[in-house]
Amino acid sequence: MVGANVRIIEELKYFLEVVSKDPSLRELVTETEKDFTRDRKLPMERIVGLIINMPKRSLSIEIQEFFESLEKDFVHCTKGAFCSQRSKLKALFFEAWNQWLVSNFYHYYGDNVKRRRNFRVQAVDGSTAYLINKKEVADYFGTQDNQHVCIPMARIMQVQDILNDITVWGQISSIKESEQAIMARQVSRLYEDSLTLFDRNYPGYALMYLMNNQEVPRHFVIRCKVGFNKEVKQFVQSSKNSKIINLKPNANAIATLREHGYVITPETTIKVRMVKVLLSSGEVEILLTNLYDQNLYTNEDLKYLYGLRWGIETTYGKQKNQLQMEQFSGHRVICIQQDYAAGLFVANLQSLIEKQCEDYLDQVNRKRTYKYKINRNVSWASMKHCIVKLFLDKNPEQILLQLQKDFERNLEPVRPGRRNPRKKKVKRLNGKYQTLTNYKRAI
Repeated sequence: MVGANVRIIEELKYFLEVVSKDPSLRELVTETEKDFTRDRKLPMERIVGLIINMPKRSLSIEIQEFFESLEKDFVHCTKGAFCSQRSKLKALFFEAWNQWLVSNFYHYYGDNVKRRRNFRVQAVDGSTAYLINKKEVADYFGTQDNQHVCIPMARIMQVQDILNDITVWGQISSIKESEQAIMARQVSRLYEDSLTLFDRNYPGYALMYLMNNQEVPRHFVIRCKVGFNKEVKQFVQSSKNSKIINLKPNANAIATLREHGYVITPETTIKVRMVKVLLSSGEVEILLTNLYDQNLYTNEDLKYLYGLRWGIETTYGKQKNQLQMEQFSGHRVICIQQDYAAGLFVANLQSLIEKQCEDYLDQVNRKRTYKYKINRNVSWASMKHCIVKLFLDKNPEQILLQLQKDFERNLEPVRPGRRNPRKKKVKRLNGKYQTLTNYKRAI
């Protein structure tokens, strides 16, 4: 794993170097063609380094520690200079950098990429992010309103490779845009060999039609409500556990597909397999899929596959609680966009380094009662300031090995089936700092 990670880091370093030095490429990710052309204390490489260094505290402290960590001729800059320079760099750079990381992960890991039935198992889900209450931010991202307040919020959408813990794609956009509309635009970008898992927020004729009618159909498993439509209602009442139907569109689906360039009629059908599975709670779960072969993909197989979707929920938990997604380093739209995109990049880097620890974890788990995993919250602290060195040092392998040792020193047990009743607590409304009994910030 270390060798593959070294090659990935080299590719990422090359990407940064080429984009920062090639005028035609640099122009694509900067506001004007003159940005980052002069020799300053904060060239493009250092701005990128500062942003991926997870600046969650006072900017003055973050900037001071960043320059001290470079271990070169000590220079310094003001937070005003940093804020001025960062506004020249589009979030597009971090989005493209993360796409380059993902592409190189699949390339260099090769047969070590985890799959299920030769599929890349992906989960799609959306979330929201609370934003800074500034007019510019509220105007751009929108607000959630009630009779008392208007709260600035953003819509988050992500596609997660569940088995490999890699965020394949992510986007922060206006809260007014629906998850279904965002996902419909991304269908063609899903990998041809992917199997995508959706929860009960996504079933609909339009999405399933788009998944089926790409040049290479994209496979899916979607959970739906037991009252989703009349076919599903009849299926729930029947004794069958699997059934293939031809589904017809409603007026909304016809209109949605027309927006995407597909002209269909009310008689245009798509073939969908309905699957009934029983949960441990006794609840009946209905899954819709285009994996039609009941012998190759049994009900139990599909139940297990859909159960993997929980991985994207834990990913959001990691991003919001450990990586502090909603703790932005600036008060402007560009800062929010940069921090979100850079956060995905850093989270993927952390996943790559964690893969280096798999052999060590296997040895530990053979000797202990419980299985152990990396304490991810502590791992973020280990990565602070080391992330930048990965792209500045001529020998990234040494830094990767040191990070691996730091990760392996901080393990925590996995206790399956543990359930504790939730205790309702009175939340203190005033004061910036509160003590939590089960969590401490690491960055």
